[in-house]
Amino acid sequence: MSNQKPGNEPRTPPKTTDFGIFYPVGYLVVAFPKQEDAQQVQRDLITGGYDQADCQLYTSEEVAAAAQRNLAENTGFLARLGWSDDAVQAHLDAAKQGSAFLLIYAPGDADTARAMNVIRRVPFDFAHRYHRLAIEELK
Repeated sequence: MSNQKPGNEPRTPPKTTDFGIFYPVGYLVVAFPKQEDAQQVQRDLITGGYDQADCQLYTSEEVAAAAQRNLAENTGFLARLGWSDDAVQAHLDAAKQGSAFLLIYAPGDADTARAMNVIRRVPFDFAHRYHRLAIEELK
């Protein structure tokens, strides 16, 4: 699977934001220490009925670049009010350690439970669930 758009342009995560900081409401952001584990979870979710567009794989390089850019561009007071900048910093830290990421569309509790059942089959660094007004760390 290619991690780039046609034309070899690097992909970036969705532009959903909280005062400019990456904040994808209705999604899980999951970091995996091994890219092979992220790929296996993605395959398992797709086999279980997910569309590839709803379960996107991002490399550590893609996430590090997007997170660094996001944090650098959003330094104002409003951007720092919530936990969203801390979550992006956690994404950056994991990416710098080589973690691969899945961005999984899971808008409801049943969707999240279903995805987490697959995610828990392999080691993962963290899973952040983005609600409208909160970020939940899942175990």
